[in-house]
Amino acid sequence: MADVRQGERADLVRLERFVREAVLHGTHLHTTARHGVLEALGEAGGLCTARTWNADGDVVVCTLDAGRYGPDDKPPFEDGKPGGWHTADASIWNDLGAACIPHAAL
Repeated sequence: MADVRQGERADLVRLERFVREAVLHGTHLHTTARHGVLEALGEAGGLCTARTWNADGDVVVCTLDAGRYGPDDKPPFEDGKPGGWHTADASIWNDLGAACIPHAAL
């Protein structure tokens, strides 16, 4: 039984190494794919938790670091307060939107 557990642990270590070296390394910063990989690794704690819904009804999760809003991706509106705005892939939204959950609320 101990040999089985030791083998399972070794398999998990190899899997985690693969995810870190191949999968995570292959994702771009501030994308939904990277957010998902970090969640799977248990390392998404520093990411924003803001969410919104796109036109198809899919949940879109902010991919920025918690409390950080990229200055280069500022949306074309001026009322980005309180809490600022969020981005995930091509989506940008503000905390004030009716279908938005700001990160401070979760």
